[in-house]
Amino acid sequence: MTAIPENIGQFYLGTETLPDAGTPVLYDAADLTTHAVIIGMTGSGKTGLGITLLEEAALDGIPVIAIDPKGDLGNLALNFPARRAADFAPYADAASLAQSGQTADAWAAATAQKWGEGIDASQQSAARQEALAAANPVHIYTPGGEHGLPLSLLAHLGAPDPAIQGEREAYADYLDSTAAALLALVGEAGDSTSPAQLYLAHILKHHWDAGRDLDLAQLISEIQNPPMAQIGVLPVAQVYPAKARDKLALAFNNLLAAPGFSAWLQGAPLDSQQLLYDAQNRAQTSIINIAHLNDAERMTLVTLLLGNLIAWMRRQSGSSTLRAILYMDELYGYLPPSANPPSKKPLLTLLKQARAYGLGLVLSTQNPVDLDYKALANAGTWFIGRMQTAQDRARVADGLTSASAQGLDRATLETWFDHIDKRRFLLHNIHEAQPCILQSRHAMSYLAGPLSREHIRAITAADPRRATASIAAENNGHDSPPPALPAGINRYYLPNENSGGMTHYYPIALASVRLYYRDAKSNTRHEQTLLLQAPFGDSAPDWTQNQPAPVSTEQLQSAPHQPCQHHPVPAAALDPAAWKNWEKTLATHLRQHQSVVLYHSKTLDAYSNPGEDEASFRNRLATAAHEKRDAAITALRMKYAKQHTALAKQQQTAQAAVEREKSQSNQSLLQTGLAIGGALLSAFTGRKALSATTIAKTQTAIKSASKIQKERQDIAAANARETLVGEQIAQMEAALAQELQTLREQYDPATLPLEEKHIDVKASDITIERLALGYVPLG
Repeated sequence: MTAIPENIGQFYLGTETLPDAGTPVLYDAADLTTHAVIIGMTGSGKTGLGITLLEEAALDGIPVIAIDPKGDLGNLALNFPARRAADFAPYADAASLAQSGQTADAWAAATAQKWGEGIDASQQSAARQEALAAANPVHIYTPGGEHGLPLSLLAHLGAPDPAIQGEREAYADYLDSTAAALLALVGEAGDSTSPAQLYLAHILKHHWDAGRDLDLAQLISEIQNPPMAQIGVLPVAQVYPAKARDKLALAFNNLLAAPGFSAWLQGAPLDSQQLLYDAQNRAQTSIINIAHLNDAERMTLVTLLLGNLIAWMRRQSGSSTLRAILYMDELYGYLPPSANPPSKKPLLTLLKQARAYGLGLVLSTQNPVDLDYKALANAGTWFIGRMQTAQDRARVADGLTSASAQGLDRATLETWFDHIDKRRFLLHNIHEAQPCILQSRHAMSYLAGPLSREHIRAITAADPRRATASIAAENNGHDSPPPALPAGINRYYLPNENSGGMTHYYPIALASVRLYYRDAKSNTRHEQTLLLQAPFGDSAPDWTQNQPAPVSTEQLQSAPHQPCQHHPVPAAALDPAAWKNWEKTLATHLRQHQSVVLYHSKTLDAYSNPGEDEASFRNRLATAAHEKRDAAITALRMKYAKQHTALAKQQQTAQAAVEREKSQSNQSLLQTGLAIGGALLSAFTGRKALSATTIAKTQTAIKSASKIQKERQDIAAANARETLVGEQIAQMEAALAQELQTLREQYDPATLPLEEKHIDVKASDITIERLALGYVPLG
């Protein structure tokens, strides 16, 4: 079977069974920015469809965060291009062996062969599996569990991004959802007006407004001893009494003290950027497996993750191209029609706003009754699979007719529903003229069912994200005092991480500087505040060896760690005039050597932001590149569409001419045959010599025969014309395919040519805010 063509920005999901049976279903990735809903009972093929969609996203380089409450989505890590029996052997469970009556080795060999044949039969190949293996790496996280990659949710309750804090409504929603998620973890249900949630939100706001983060231990202390005196205009004690505060603090303390709770504090921080992209800004698929968690823990995780994703989303620029996907494998309980669990508000925010940022949601469920279809009116694509009861069918019909902007009526839906079967889905896409019945393609990933803890542990064993590191140091010695400095010259100490023993302090020059860079061509207006440190030479700071200090100005300390030893400073450091001269030499050095480097893409006429590395810039260019690529593809297709229409008309004309010439030739042949037959009959049956009439008939028949010969030549010419037009159409389609591939290469963010542009700082834009003596601890 011919392999499916790899079209740019299109997902191969399967084939139509109605109305155009056998036609490949190529779903435009950009359509997913209006979100999708997948509904189907157990056994409908819903999970398989979702996995094939995520496979297509990976092949297109689109990052994915997938919330996996059942453990099925980890099957995305089971892609075996070599199709070896040994790859399938670990997934031979007792039930499968008993059902098949085979040994484990025989089952693995048969399964490998069967899976490969299924992939090949669906117009795919091992080469496509290899491309998938080389695409998004798959990471399986198990927050609160140690069998997968750890994910730390509660070790750090950090303030949201300034983009969130700067918008009052967004900030309020973030505070509410975070407080509600934390309360859900201790079994405390509430809403934004409940005293417990209101109190917790105000504690978080108090610290976040001041730029301070919290951990769970600090939060417990703050619950008992509130940092604010009032909530609104009332005293804290009146809004949330001390007895209630103690009860809540005890609940969180019991949670913190629980033997298994340490797993919630381990691993990478909850950060959507790190879940979507690796350190080199390459797209990846992050599966958040929550099958091992209870309902309260699941609600907490989902709510915190959604809030973090919203914060990430608001940092992105707007986009009409699909930038990333959030996939939820079971929506039940998170978006009910009447109740308001903590997850509902952030989900509503994403459904309403994510489209503008190129973030697509795919929400899947096997329980279509308990869904807020009004909220799902923002979904542009619906995949409706086999349903369990008439009630399910009626609820979906009601919801879809109310959510559809295209006026789908109940009777039409019921007709479509009759064609739904296993792995057959009603596909309703508002971007297409009519629905269709989709037969989902064979997944390339092996669908082993829910992964066990042992399977996940084996899959993630070699994942580099499991690695951790720690550093410790210890010193001993005696104390010595620092030197006296000139008036106006301050002394600061860099923080010491040594927990005990002697600290040795070595002198450095510290400079707090503010630089302003301006460049009209790149539209750069950038202010940079730096805390620089430089070692002392024989008699002055060596500014050529300066580097950014490892701490901020606020982290500098005015007193040393005891006991300590101060190493000597140059004698010139005791001279006030020397410090003034050092300030001038620093300004000169900065003017001559300090600059910011921007990356410039001529193709997209875009510049990086100051401080943005190449990988991040290329990642940011991906959206603009895809938009230009999509626009260029649209223009190219419109250009070729005109040619195709013209050639198609010529082909129809040529085909009509062939049929017309054939018809005329057949008619002439019949008439000639009759004429010749009549003349011969007269000649052979007549009793008289040939009459003039008979001779005339014979001559007419001969002329007709000559006409037939000419018409045969006309048929050949018409056939040649039809063939020529067909060849022109084939050549045009080949040219289109070649130009599409050229566009894909031209706008590939990974290979876009970049130039470096240096912007120097002018002397008038250099401000030395502070020059001081610093001490760095070196053990």
